[in-house]
Amino acid sequence: MKTIVPVILLLLLAGCQNKADNNAASTVKEEQPDYTLLQQELEEIYDHDQGVRDVDWDSINADPSAQRAYIHKMRQIDSTNQTKVLPILEKYGWLPKSRIGEKAADAVFYVVQHSNTATIEKYLPQMEEMAKQGEASGTDAAKMRDRLLMWKGEKQLYGTQAVNFIREDARHAIWPIDDVENVNRRRKAVGFTTTIEEYAAEAGVIFDPKEELPEVRINFE
Repeated sequence: MKTIVPVILLLLLAGCQNKADNNAASTVKEEQPDYTLLQQELEEIYDHDQGVRDVDWDSINADPSAQRAYIHKMRQIDSTNQTKVLPILEKYGWLPKSRIGEKAADAVFYVVQHSNTATIEKYLPQMEEMAKQGEASGTDAAKMRDRLLMWKGEKQLYGTQAVNFIREDARHAIWPIDDVENVNRRRKAVGFTTTIEEYAAEAGVIFDPKEELPEVRINFE
């Protein structure tokens, strides 16, 4: 009988180990993204993000009360979208566009782009790394980098951001650009097909290569 006990114990231990291994495998499997479900959810979020921005801007801007109501509504939708997208990014990191599709990938970009400085600073490096791998838009990553720099009161790199409060005539103008002599080289490197001059003309905004940063720090949030 004494020789049987160790055998039984070994069998019991092996069974416990197998269960532990199976549980661990199940946990790893559960952590893998369900890209199909994520794509569906993110595409709906894209519709909400862009839908609230599909408005008659001239009409809204002409009525201060309508403008305030619209901004409040837009911020509510942006906040709701962030509560859905940010946990996904926290769990899986920046999702590859080859797995979720262009529309869903755009949704992730827009939700982060329409968030705040802290959120952009947290996730932009992930997006830029994915862009290097061809799994995120290089031009969108450039837009987000420019927006972050502008929000921090610094010169942008690619010339994607324009505002209407740095000129006395209140006309829209390209936010000041760092190393402006090489901006078109940088634009081309990340995938833009237009020069800064062409982009400004198409957008109907002013581009002044000598534009300076405003003396007063602007609070964008």
